[in-house]
Parts: sequence; structure tokens; C-alpha cells
Amino acid sequence: MDTELSHIRENFQENVKSLNNLMNFDDLILSFGIQALERVERFIKRQRIQNPSCDVTKELNQFKQIRSNKSLKPHYQIMLNQCVVLLVSYFSSAVEDIFTTALTFTLKNRESKILSKEDLKLTIADLQAVKFNLSDNIGELFASKKDISFQDMKNIARAFKSYLGFEPPKNKDVNNIILAQACRHAIVHSGAVAKDRTIKQVSLATPREVKENLLIDQRIMFTTDEIITICSSMTNYLDNLIKGMCKNR
Repeated sequence: MDTELSHIRENFQENVKSLNNLMNFDDLILSFGIQALERVERFIKRQRIQNPSCDVTKELNQFKQIRSNKSLKPHYQIMLNQCVVLLVSYFSSAVEDIFTTALTFTLKNRESKILSKEDLKLTIADLQAVKFNLSDNIGELFASKKDISFQDMKNIARAFKSYLGFEPPKNKDVNNIILAQACRHAIVHSGAVAKDRTIKQVSLATPREVKENLLIDQRIMFTTDEIITICSSMTNYLDNLIKGMCKNR
């Protein structure tokens, strides 16, 4: 199980890395343009070209100024919000994988008084979908049949406590993730505007480090630093889940 859980964490980190590249896309483009202009500038100096129309110093300084002032960031606002949408999906998928992996391991390797009392109604179609291999797929089937939501922190904590005997602590990391989940819903369904549902969802998510004073009808606009904070909280939460599963096995 250790190898599988480590792979889940590594996969999440790879997804976070791809998001970091996306968040810094503007800097990547600017750096490419600056490097190209610097090559031209060096060539002009080596060749001692005196024609003013060939001088790129002004354009080079403009590019550097744009990068220094992060002037293009506002134009990438939609992209940053979509990074949050992707991040929440990556997190939910990782949590689900940890749960199903740990539950499958538990059922295959030791007696569980909690799980032995659970009913699980399967159809022939369910069995066909896993090619009648219940041993390796019981965790996935269990989560599906119990209709466990991995996009809600309360449901996640309840599932791990009820079925695997581990209760993740409620802390600042959890509150940051709740904020991200609520905003993800608003971005996808409410045009990135905080509605009543958003405010209610985050009302008890305190203390937190991201958007501490979110107001109703406020336009949701994430910054790179906020997304990095959410990434860190999600990583901490996943690490805590993995430690709990390894301890309880």
C-alpha cells in the first residue's frame, strides 16, 4: 500500500507542477521575448551597426518593465481562476484514490469490524465493469455505492472516520481547501461571483489564509500567491491522510 499511496502523492505533485507552469505562462512568454531581443542587441553591438532603426534597446526595456511590474497578470485572470478549478479536481481525485486504496488494502489484509457490518448491493453490470475482480476493485465499488462525495471536506472527514477509523483534523489547511472548493463552484456555476451558497460554505472556514473577507456578490479573482497557499494546504492534507492510513493499517 505504501507504494500506491506514494504514487498518488507524486501524481498530485506532478499536477501541481503543471499548474505552476500555467500560472507563470506570461512570465515564460516575456522571458522568451526578452532573450530574443537580448540576442539581437548583442548581435548589433558585435557588428557595430549604427542604424537607429535597428536599435532594440527601447523594446527590450519595455519587455523588462512589463515583467517587473507583472502588467500582463490581469489579462490572465481567467486562467488563474481556472487553475483553482483544476486544482480542486486534482485534490478530489487524489483523496478518492487514497480512500479506495486504503479501503481495498484493509479488506484484503485484516478484519474490520466497521466494514464487515456494511451492506453493499452490486448488480451484474457492476461486476462486469470490474471484470468480476472484486479483490482489487472493492474500494472503488464501495465508494461509488455509498455515494461518497470527495468534493466536500465534511464528507471526506466522515468517510475516513466512519470506514477507515481515521479522523483528519480540522485546521487552517482544511479551511483553505473549503474556500477553494466553494470558489470553484462559484467560478463554474456563478460566473466567478460569490453568491449566498459561497458565503455560507466558507462562513465556518476560519481561520484561513485565503480570501478571509469574502463578501456576497464579490467578484472572485485569485492571485498566484493564493493558489500557491492552497496547493500547500492540499499537499499537507494529503500527507496527513497518507500518514493516518499507514498508521492504521
